[in-house]
Amino acid sequence: MKKFVSVEYLAATFRVLAIYLIIIGSSANAAVPGVRVIDDFDRVVTLPAPAQRIISLAPHNTENLFSAGAGNRVVGVVEYSDYPPEAKHIPSVGSHVQFNLEAIIALEPDLVVAWRSGNNRDALKQIEQLGIPVYYSEPRSFESIVENIQELAALSGTTELQDPDLSRIQQNIESARAEFAHQKHLDVFYQVWTDPLMTLNGDHLISRVLEVCGARHLFAELSIIAPRISFEAVVDANPDVIVTGMVNNQKPDMAVWEKWYTVKAVKNQHFIYVDSDVMHRHTLRMLKGVQSFCHQLDKVRRALR
Repeated sequence: MKKFVSVEYLAATFRVLAIYLIIIGSSANAAVPGVRVIDDFDRVVTLPAPAQRIISLAPHNTENLFSAGAGNRVVGVVEYSDYPPEAKHIPSVGSHVQFNLEAIIALEPDLVVAWRSGNNRDALKQIEQLGIPVYYSEPRSFESIVENIQELAALSGTTELQDPDLSRIQQNIESARAEFAHQKHLDVFYQVWTDPLMTLNGDHLISRVLEVCGARHLFAELSIIAPRISFEAVVDANPDVIVTGMVNNQKPDMAVWEKWYTVKAVKNQHFIYVDSDVMHRHTLRMLKGVQSFCHQLDKVRRALR
């Protein structure tokens, strides 16, 4: 598990009065508080002092900064940074794919929190070349979400302001694991898009959630994190349940499955709808949603007995 440690940098401070003032030669060594963390790509991120002006380049980063108690330090975000509600009022620097480098520079950040697999890598290199510290967030486990939030709190100097639920969340997940993980397994097709039909592979955190809930993630072995897949492949896999996301509380049209009535999930109308903004963002809110999701799957399990 990655650890962050606080360190002190000694810097000599010389104050010089010019022109008509005499030189006051009181040079003093002043302790400057600093922080050092290791991000999700094993890069050391060091700041001479806690960040005061932070830019978030992904919605999950924005949410995690608020959970870290650093929401009031965020001066720029990207599109869809809509949670918590206060985030909607922070100036946008573009989308996570195409952000405005000039707007970022104008905001004078002392820290950028990036999403390497989602952001434009060439633009991220430019930010680094400007000497702006970049923390890369790419959590792939429950523990790493918690670590991300703790590290963002360390970089912001807001450890005492972290969401109090952070200290309890791992216990809640372990309670769900104890209750559901050893139940009779359900075969789940996780649908993220209909046209084209897309799913998620085993690298996505959804696979860890399904394991906790006692479910088997079909197509987890595929190499691409969000692969396209054919309806025929799903028919052959014959899932017990199809899980799909809602956008703005709107259920997707599942009528596309009607002609595939031999699939157990379709025949029994075992469709589970989840909030995409909760389950697809690697945040404390997602971790809080694990138990509820497990209970939804367990209703299907009991109906199949």
